[in-house]
Amino acid sequence: MHLFLKSVFLTSIAVIMISCTPGEQGSDEIRTSYLPEVELTHLFTLNEPEGMFFERVRFLQSDSQGRIFVSDQAANHVLVYDASGNFETTIGREGAGPDEFRAILNMFVDENDQLIIFDMANGRSVFFREDNGAWKPEHFVTIEGTRYGVQTADKDGNYTLRQSRHEMPELGAHWFVHELGAGSLEEGLINDDVVDFREMGYLVKDDGTMNGIPFGRTTLLANGHDGKLYLAWNEDFEVAVYDAKLEPVDSIRAAVPNQPISTEERRERVDRHDRFRALAAEHMPDTKPVAISMWVDRQQNIWLWTYDSPEYLVLDSTGEPTGSFDLEGDRRILHVNGERIYTMLSDDEGYTLDVYEARY
Repeated sequence: MHLFLKSVFLTSIAVIMISCTPGEQGSDEIRTSYLPEVELTHLFTLNEPEGMFFERVRFLQSDSQGRIFVSDQAANHVLVYDASGNFETTIGREGAGPDEFRAILNMFVDENDQLIIFDMANGRSVFFREDNGAWKPEHFVTIEGTRYGVQTADKDGNYTLRQSRHEMPELGAHWFVHELGAGSLEEGLINDDVVDFREMGYLVKDDGTMNGIPFGRTTLLANGHDGKLYLAWNEDFEVAVYDAKLEPVDSIRAAVPNQPISTEERRERVDRHDRFRALAAEHMPDTKPVAISMWVDRQQNIWLWTYDSPEYLVLDSTGEPTGSFDLEGDRRILHVNGERIYTMLSDDEGYTLDVYEARY
């Protein structure tokens, strides 16, 4: 097993020791306000098709032709738009048939422009391919006796798998562990539990109720277009890169700083977690994570949502910073593809999905 968790612990210790070295703290830290601004131009808004509504949008992806795929977890279907934002068709509906869904938990587009959807309730990952305007299921991946879903896939049919481990949460602070395995369309499951990583951390009371740890650490995951998988424990920014066979192929490091938690922010977060007040005060860290989310585009640039100002940071494939920007209001990124970023605004009126051109 690749000891991703162990390396995370050792890296965190090293970072703490380095940060305590006199006169050296913050000398090479990346500050987004010092970087060139990424210019955003609004291209279009994805409108709801006639007679349909965005009910619970979580995933958005695009392919090499610019087609856009929007998964709706409540409606259990995927809406397909062309590169100009015109609605084309719908994939799936609720059910257990070959092209039906009951719980879409992941969705991405691979290097072959196949749309791959993991349906947790139906226990399978389905590879869809376009044929004369219709999207038809071509491959089904089910790993019996597991909860594995396909996480990434390369052009040769190799894929990584992901599942949550069966475990009972411990009282206090608990991080759930996820497992990564490797397989292929030809052979099925090849290796299970190749890499373990900590996912979300929770505060756990003795009655079994749970709530997220304020500013708690987690593992950031991002899919590369070529089947690579990027993982980073967000205590600092050191990314482990694996290919679709789960072989380590690269590591990327950038000096993205942990922003401080102000006294006001700390008090507000403790008050917000009223039933978990004592646990929140005990387990809230002294600083914020280096990033909230991570995306990798087709050129292998890394996009981060940070706690800095501006909030969004762009790094090249080596970890060098190239630009930064903010989004208007409470919009957040769902997907990045080359020069386009795809955003979502969620409020009491529903969902607004906007597409921007990014220049930097």
